[in-house]
Amino acid sequence: MTAKTEQQRWRRLSQLFEQMADMPVDARAAFLDSECGGDLPMRAQLERMLALDDAPHVMDEGVGMVLQFEPDETGWIEQAGSERLGHWQLQGMIGTGATGAVFAAWRCDDTAQCAAVKRLRQRWDGSPQALRFLQERRILAALSHPNIPRLLDHGLDADSRPWFALELVQGQTITDWADARQLGLPARIELMLAVCAAVQHAHARFVVHRDLKPGNILVSEEGHPMVLDFGVAKRLDLHEGQTGTGLVAGFTPEYAAPEQVSGGPISAATDVYALGVVLYQLLTGRLPYVLNALNLQRMAEAIAERVPLRVDHAIVSDGDAARDARLASRSIDLKHFRRYVRGDLARILQTALAKEQERRYPSVEAFARDMRRFLDGRPVSVSGDTFGYRAGKFARRHRGAVSMAAIAVLAAVTGVIGIVHQSQRAHVQAQRAEAEAVRAEHEARRARAEADSAAASNDFLRSVFALNVPTAANREPTLRQALEKAVAEMEAESVAVPLMKVRFLLAAATSFESFGEEARATALVRQALALQESQLPAARDERARSLLQLAWLRMNYEPEQALRWAQEGFALQQGNDLVSYSAMSEAYSLLAAAYYGMGDMEAALRTTRQGRAYMRGHGQGEDSTDMIASWTNEAVMLTDMKRFDDAMTVHAQAMAGVEARHGVQSTEALLQRLYAGYTLNVASRFAEAVSMLEPVQPDLLARLGGDHPKAQLANMQAGRALMGVGRNADGAALMAQAHAYGRDHDFEGRQDVVAAMLATALARSGQCVQARAVMREMLARGLSVEGSWSTPLKNTRCGQDE
Repeated sequence: MTAKTEQQRWRRLSQLFEQMADMPVDARAAFLDSECGGDLPMRAQLERMLALDDAPHVMDEGVGMVLQFEPDETGWIEQAGSERLGHWQLQGMIGTGATGAVFAAWRCDDTAQCAAVKRLRQRWDGSPQALRFLQERRILAALSHPNIPRLLDHGLDADSRPWFALELVQGQTITDWADARQLGLPARIELMLAVCAAVQHAHARFVVHRDLKPGNILVSEEGHPMVLDFGVAKRLDLHEGQTGTGLVAGFTPEYAAPEQVSGGPISAATDVYALGVVLYQLLTGRLPYVLNALNLQRMAEAIAERVPLRVDHAIVSDGDAARDARLASRSIDLKHFRRYVRGDLARILQTALAKEQERRYPSVEAFARDMRRFLDGRPVSVSGDTFGYRAGKFARRHRGAVSMAAIAVLAAVTGVIGIVHQSQRAHVQAQRAEAEAVRAEHEARRARAEADSAAASNDFLRSVFALNVPTAANREPTLRQALEKAVAEMEAESVAVPLMKVRFLLAAATSFESFGEEARATALVRQALALQESQLPAARDERARSLLQLAWLRMNYEPEQALRWAQEGFALQQGNDLVSYSAMSEAYSLLAAAYYGMGDMEAALRTTRQGRAYMRGHGQGEDSTDMIASWTNEAVMLTDMKRFDDAMTVHAQAMAGVEARHGVQSTEALLQRLYAGYTLNVASRFAEAVSMLEPVQPDLLARLGGDHPKAQLANMQAGRALMGVGRNADGAALMAQAHAYGRDHDFEGRQDVVAAMLATALARSGQCVQARAVMREMLARGLSVEGSWSTPLKNTRCGQDE
């Protein structure tokens, strides 16, 4: 067989495997019959690759199996990085891993987009490494989060080896970045909260990273962390003991959870443990254990059995020189370091690093919630409710009041008048302290309720997979099938506790909504609401959640009823001492949206501002994510009310928050300028809009790619601004890109407006043939012509020629 023929054969084999990998098992035989025909060697090779793809994962067997594994490096070759893959020109190698090499690359067009291109380091022949590579690409395609690099492109090279292109991340590891800037302890925890948001996003899509470490968390110069390398990630929607790759999932032992080295079940708690190690290292500058890197067995025993060094002792464990360097890089002295990390923060770390999965936080979200509570000075869910604990909280949050009490004691020596006066003040302080104790008790109850809710959600996820063990008839049940079966079990009364049943139904509804199945989600929420009304009439929290979720689902279909549901749900939340901050802030946002949907702009505006006051009262700064979203929503409302100057003032507030949080040149800051440009366009302040949008449009297109709706929204708004100042040909060029995107995408209902603006820009610039072609296409697709942004050919030479 010639080299060219062999290449063609491997390319064909690769393409067939790509098609079959996610195909239902019962459809594979017929596919093989039709595609392979009498080519028995190709059929046998495909069957071997599929069997390997479905085989149990070696890493899930624990360290004993790993010690016996030796990777096959036959045929691995390093590439100089001077060739072209698809649309990408490789520039040079920037890293290597177990399965592939990573190259910097530039897109071969005028976008100047850069990327990190990962390619397999050996021929695509169904090897374990190649299958892991494919699994990583599948996982990345399912993730979309600002703190996870986006998958930009993929394909096969000339040797039929797979490659894929990712958003290029440039920066330092999270620990190096924090140390280089002498970041204080609170800022280090804030940095971890962004990392947790990315990992929680992956968990919500049933992906566990299982190799979280500083080397896989890079921070940009602006302080934006990115979670990298899902090469050993595990899909939780596969049967326990399977990952779909059938190969070693290497991990970094220093950050591995006990279950990873002992062969226990992998879950979200595995990543919680690794994040706990990273947080420990960020705070103390060292790992929680001293590990023998030369003896994997001893290392595994230490991870599974050794208790982490107390965090307040870790800073001084390596001598005075190391201690002083670590304290300096954290801008803190030893006394204040120990005071900061003792108590709540130590308990948070102890919970995250627990040896048993069931003793850890049930989710990354719960872990992050306690970190946020700690930063806000509120009780955390893993703390006790002793008098000393609550008194300490009171003293830290009301330093002025505590100081006044001390002054009262001192003033007692000045005489009877002073005693009487200070006694009155002490009485006032005592009343305040009593009120604080009551409020603290409410917070503790609320924290316990949140923990119960998180546990219920965890139970729901476990039930979904426990009920869906692969069978001969359905070897890989889909997530949707798993959900349907779990719901059926609930409806068959297998879940006996009504409270758990309501929460299960609401969790399932959320999942179906994420699939785009609003009708199914609505039916489940109605079922949960009926169950609450009949069996749990006093369960205010469950009723509120059901009503608010139903209002959200039906807002576009039953706006009046949705508003009534939102009002009742909001009132129940507002009067419930156990409601969490996140639930209450979401209730404010949803009620404002319901008013907005009814066209009651004043009520929507008032509710939005009340929600922002609530956020401030719970420690949210102006640069917090919730506050920025609130300012952005208000700007949209003011724009709809034609209060354009007020809207631009609010846009400026949102922009200041985003720039403080993410940096002036961040993607988030660019999007805020895009939203402000939209307001300027609506106000017909086109010259200002051009100044705002012309620099934003190419940057967003380069960062997000042409398939991202926000990039096309930038094309649309920049094109509209250019048309407004008479630059119709330039506007038409941008609008044509948005129009081409809208042919294959819903584009959030904007396609008729985009098409009308494109036809108008073409007509105004004298491109009559093209303008009429867009008009004919609009009519053929059933898009509205009259009543769009403008009547496309009206008052143009093209219209006069008709």
